[in-house]
Amino acid sequence: MNPVTCDPLSSSGLVRASARRRYWRGRVQRVLVAAGASFVLLGLFAIPVYLAAAVAASRAPVGVDWAHLGLLFAGSLRATACAIAVALPLGFATAMFSAHFCAPRLRAWLKPALEMLEAVPTVILGLVAATSFAPWLKSHAATLLALLVALPALLLAAGFAFGRPSRHDGWLPLSVLPLLCAIVAFGLWLSSRAQAPWIVPASPWNATLVGLALGVAALPLVFSVAEDALFLVPREQTQAAFALGATRWQALTTVVLPAAGAGLFAAALLGIARCFGETMIVLMASGNTAIGGFDPLIGLRSLGADIALGMPDAAPASAVWRDLLVATLALLASTVLLSLAAGFVRARLRRRLHAGAAA
Repeated sequence: MNPVTCDPLSSSGLVRASARRRYWRGRVQRVLVAAGASFVLLGLFAIPVYLAAAVAASRAPVGVDWAHLGLLFAGSLRATACAIAVALPLGFATAMFSAHFCAPRLRAWLKPALEMLEAVPTVILGLVAATSFAPWLKSHAATLLALLVALPALLLAAGFAFGRPSRHDGWLPLSVLPLLCAIVAFGLWLSSRAQAPWIVPASPWNATLVGLALGVAALPLVFSVAEDALFLVPREQTQAAFALGATRWQALTTVVLPAAGAGLFAAALLGIARCFGETMIVLMASGNTAIGGFDPLIGLRSLGADIALGMPDAAPASAVWRDLLVATLALLASTVLLSLAAGFVRARLRRRLHAGAAA
């Protein structure tokens, strides 16, 4: 190596210039990141401030129609309850299978396929539910109820019957799939032979229809968050359970689920927030009738649907406009609080599991 040619490259002036460039480049990057984060936070704070200011500045001659807003809030809760009854069992069961039982090759396409479902526009799910499933549900509500009770029981029986330890356990759901299709086909054939429907809904567009479509829409989110929580549990804990003679199911129920309980709770909160704030599916499949009560076979009207329907025709500064702003503020506050609570629970779970792994 020639010292004459290397001296200029190693001179203190060039080193200081390079260090200054790196310093200013890093500083500019930090400023840009901070500016972007500040802009996002400013937008998040500006929306509720604008809504609250608009409500306070309203000079409507009558007060807020709290009774109507209560019916809308109850409708959103009823739609959310029906959707969560679909999304949580399916999402948690699929996440437990994918994280703890699934064969690696099956998981390689199962997880992307379910997460891709989240990219489907909700208007498509609402259209399918309103135009195709609603007429069928009007005459086959009893069939749907029977399938919802029979399918989990039969799948559990099949799991105990065919779930003996073997190297093919990770592919068990594919082997049970023909049985599942046969049960559904038999139930549909049996219902078609009935002379009259056993249960007749008051409307084909009701909370059950919303729950089925909205549950499918929330399923990918619940699955993704729940599976991440299960994967955060250190492998050493499950390996220790196996070493003590526990089966996979025993390790899951006694080690993995208690450790990931906070993450599963966060998945449930995010699923509730997702369902509570949905508009298009509820707008298209609920019937948009502000009816109280807890019957899942009657229509409903949610906060989001009422805002979407009423805002284009509401006159500014009118009582209807003010009520819609209050509904918007309530919807925003509910979803943001649920999302913040879920984020806090997930962060706490990560800290606890990382601390346990480090110890």
